Amino acid sequence: MKIRTSLFLFLVAHCIHAQHIDVKDFGAKGDGFTDDTQAIQTAIDSASARHKKLIFSEGQYLTGMIWLRSNLEIELQQGATWKAIPELARYPEIQSGADLSQKGGYTMSRRVFIWGDNVENVVLSGNGTIYPNGDKHHAFPMMEENGAKRPYGIYFRNSTNILIQNLHLRNSAFWMIRFYLCTDIRIDGVDIYNHANTNNDGIDIVDCHRVVISNCVIDSSDDALCLKTEAPFGTAEVVINNCILSSTASALKFGTGSFGFFKRITASNIVIRPTRAEKIIHNLQVAEGITGIGIMSVDGADIEDLTFSNVTIDGTLAPIFIRLNQRHKVTHQEYADVKISPGTIRNISFSNITASRSGPIAANISGYPGHDVEGISFDNVRLSYGRASTKAKAAEKVPENDRGYPNPMMFGVDLPSYGLYLRHARNIYLNNVSLVPAKGDPRPPIYLEDVNFFYASQVFDDKDLIGLKDIQMFSSNEVVFHK
Repeated sequence: MKIRTSLFLFLVAHCIHAQHIDVKDFGAKGDGFTDDTQAIQTAIDSASARHKKLIFSEGQYLTGMIWLRSNLEIELQQGATWKAIPELARYPEIQSGADLSQKGGYTMSRRVFIWGDNVENVVLSGNGTIYPNGDKHHAFPMMEENGAKRPYGIYFRNSTNILIQNLHLRNSAFWMIRFYLCTDIRIDGVDIYNHANTNNDGIDIVDCHRVVISNCVIDSSDDALCLKTEAPFGTAEVVINNCILSSTASALKFGTGSFGFFKRITASNIVIRPTRAEKIIHNLQVAEGITGIGIMSVDGADIEDLTFSNVTIDGTLAPIFIRLNQRHKVTHQEYADVKISPGTIRNISFSNITASRSGPIAANISGYPGHDVEGISFDNVRLSYGRASTKAKAAEKVPENDRGYPNPMMFGVDLPSYGLYLRHARNIYLNNVSLVPAKGDPRPPIYLEDVNFFYASQVFDDKDLIGLKDIQMFSSNEVVFHK
């Protein structure tokens, strides 16, 4: 009886083991000294071909660039760290072949640590750590313009059905995760800390459809969670929920790259808080963050049908920033001959939003002459400001700067209102909106210039709305108040 039981247990253990393979079975040492690149690449190729899970058991694995394959599941177990070798030569530039250039080239960096191109059915999971070693500045210099030589941490392109789950990601040389021209993406329970170098974004979703990002904690020196579009494919059908975001730039950003379109995107249950980093690397040196939620169409994108709900924002110069202008930059060479039309921003809703310790720049919504931002609604929104401006700043004329790089500091002034600034906008709806000034701030709560159809459920005094007294100066008309 004991013999049969032992044999049964042996067979069960053998069957379980047969479902996965360990990188150490292919010669990876995981000792923190050995170059495991070839062993791990061979293990990945084998696991993909055999449809078996690949395990990184406890250890520290050093590699150069690694190519992921289709039908691959990788689990980094607790105590396992996958670390980049800090030598630039180990991350060769990726060349765009004819098949790739049909959909788009590469922007900025052409290098990557963990690379998935034209793959499907890939899982990266576990409680282990991926460390791209971006803090080794002798290999990945900080001042190199736009990070053109520094590798991304993880990059998927032209890929589908990708899951990244429960991993700890630390200190990339450039953006930590970039998805470009991908569909069916899930990022769940991922913890990112990216304060090693300049341009240290957390996650960038670029021209992707059907994306779910949930339960993530992201703390980065540049944009924490950024959606972009650099191709006509656009970014659409995106759900973001239950995340904590920190950044010394923008915590939740749409743009700056805005060539295609953004449509049908929701973000809910989001906490935006100051970074935990002790040293600020971002070139604008704003420790509390520049923007909580930023929406920017500057390269011709149509942005519409975005909803934000249950968001708390602590800190940031401006809690909300919406900007339509005409920078009109083409990121990829194959689109150089495409005529860029003026973009649009419309149908954006904010509900149950609370911001504290913001300022001195107001939440602002700005188009440019002849091109309005439209259909913006605020429902149950409380914006409280902790940093005051001065009378001198409040009196300064706000330039259009309709071709400038978009961020709340682009106007060069603190804006003439402390709470909400509206220019070149229409169909703006306020319901149960509370604006709380910083102590001693001389500015009124709201400024309107070239605004058509402004609706508010509460009554404001004339002194609260600059622009209403002098209609001909600011061209604000069809202003409607009702209880």
